[in-house]
Amino acid sequence: MTTDWKKYLLKSGLPFEYEVKECFAKCKCIIWDEYTYIKPDENNIEKEFSYDLDASYLTKSGDMLNFMIECKYKTEPTSWFFLPDPYSTQQEVTPNSFLHPVDYFTNNKFIFKSYPYYNIQKPLGEFCLKGVEILNTQFLELTIHKAIQQLSYAFIEKVIESMDSQLTAEHSDMADAISFNIPIIITNAELRLINKNLTISDINNSNDINGISQKYDFLFFDNHIGENLRQHNLRLLNNYFSEEKAELFNLKNKSFTTNLSHFVNVLAQHYCPDVILIMHHDTEHNNYRKLFDYVDYFFERSQTLINRLKEINIETEIKRQKLQCEFELPPKK
Repeated sequence: MTTDWKKYLLKSGLPFEYEVKECFAKCKCIIWDEYTYIKPDENNIEKEFSYDLDASYLTKSGDMLNFMIECKYKTEPTSWFFLPDPYSTQQEVTPNSFLHPVDYFTNNKFIFKSYPYYNIQKPLGEFCLKGVEILNTQFLELTIHKAIQQLSYAFIEKVIESMDSQLTAEHSDMADAISFNIPIIITNAELRLINKNLTISDINNSNDINGISQKYDFLFFDNHIGENLRQHNLRLLNNYFSEEKAELFNLKNKSFTTNLSHFVNVLAQHYCPDVILIMHHDTEHNNYRKLFDYVDYFFERSQTLINRLKEINIETEIKRQKLQCEFELPPKK
């Protein structure tokens, strides 16, 4: 009997999607298959699009993590190469930006996205930009680009769902629960970040892939929002904030601005989404445990976390005082 059926079954991606689904279920998530949404296609005709899986995870603090999962299975040895992002440290994105906390209407705030607490843990990975897929003698850009587009255009609807649950909640516990929307691409392809300052000569002179790139389990894709996505986000946000919801915004707003128009424009342009997590699916499923250990750290209120917060506060105060002294003291002659 021919074994071609194995090849084509695997190539369909269905067994891989099921395995990913089971991995999230073992991490105590509730899973839904295929999240669908409507957006105009390249001919400006509204069509239905989707991504593969939705996984919800309730933290010990009562907050909700929503994983938006796009699966990409490769039947042949495949590598995804990404450019390093030299400007990530000069932007507002941090290693925890991929969590996308929605805390604009809650008394509770997620402090670990911003300075000085964003580096309280060792980051899962590095920031990257444009990627390409290398398969045997072929290179493909479409696979990675399509996955990013699928998650990017669905993202704003998840943010709106999160905001709506906070704005319309009748009980304070539900109103103060922070939602986190995490777009994540999971692939069995090898993830590689090209070395900084790499030249064409370096590639021509290299005999080993490890000489021009490094392998990672996780990468942060710095998602620069284009005009089409901005307009898509803007349209859905403006549709949501009708007169009734605008009144609720003014009543419950605890965000970075008191102006609804400013709020909508900033979300549409910068936060929806600003970072997409890319994860390598290893056969032992260790990376799933790494991911959940990482996020659990923020919500378990452990003594280790409390001690680390105290250390950071002390370090930050020392830096502040040092800068203040340097600013106030006259220059040395």
